[in-house]
Amino acid sequence: MRIAVFDSGIGGITVLKELRKRFPSHDFLYYGDTANVPYGTKSHSQIRTLVKAATLEIKTKNVDAMVIACNTAACIALDDCREIMNKTPVYSVVEAGVATITRILQNTTLSHNVLILGTKVTVRSKTYSTLLKQSMGGDIATFEQECPLLVPMIEEGWIDHPILHQTVHEYVKSYASLKPGIAFLACTHYPWIKPAFEKALPEWQVLDSAALVGEMLAEQVVDPHIPGILTGKIDWFFSDREGVAPFKLMDELYK
Repeated sequence: MRIAVFDSGIGGITVLKELRKRFPSHDFLYYGDTANVPYGTKSHSQIRTLVKAATLEIKTKNVDAMVIACNTAACIALDDCREIMNKTPVYSVVEAGVATITRILQNTTLSHNVLILGTKVTVRSKTYSTLLKQSMGGDIATFEQECPLLVPMIEEGWIDHPILHQTVHEYVKSYASLKPGIAFLACTHYPWIKPAFEKALPEWQVLDSAALVGEMLAEQVVDPHIPGILTGKIDWFFSDREGVAPFKLMDELYK
């Protein structure tokens, strides 16, 4: 099976890394729309136009499944993507996140407080809150926090910088008085700084969407032990390859 992983830039590499761990013999295509990153500050119409253009390109690459690794793209343009891909299955980090949060809350003593941390567009779309309240029958309290300064810091390589830790603290400090529940990292850049969130929210269960997509694919479509001629090859495509160069964490990808 050849799986396409689509992201607005390089954040989806965290998803690709987890998928490769789970499906080492499968082939992958990574499509990063680095010419148009970030999506999280754009209008809905702009995002839909960009996602549709990228999906049309991916459709020509002969893939068997597609993963939308960008939370913002999944919140705004998942239906557009599925319409273009037609019979090719399309999965998203949003669906994986909602399913996992629901499963945990139904089998835990944690409070049903859920804090969603993401880009402006992801948070303002209210997609996570809407889907979680539907899946939990309203038995949930959701809180959503925009974190617009984090992606630039991560791409600068400041994953353990004092300024990043202080910024994370500022974003989440108003939730410290809540009974701890689940803090969900609704941006695929954020797994690189998960320890910063765990430090700022010490009693919360901090989840990221990267590993959860692999679990969803394993349950629904992909056999990790499937025999065949696949070699675990990755084909990389960036709409602006020069836009990848400044990202200081690229060398750390497979360590």
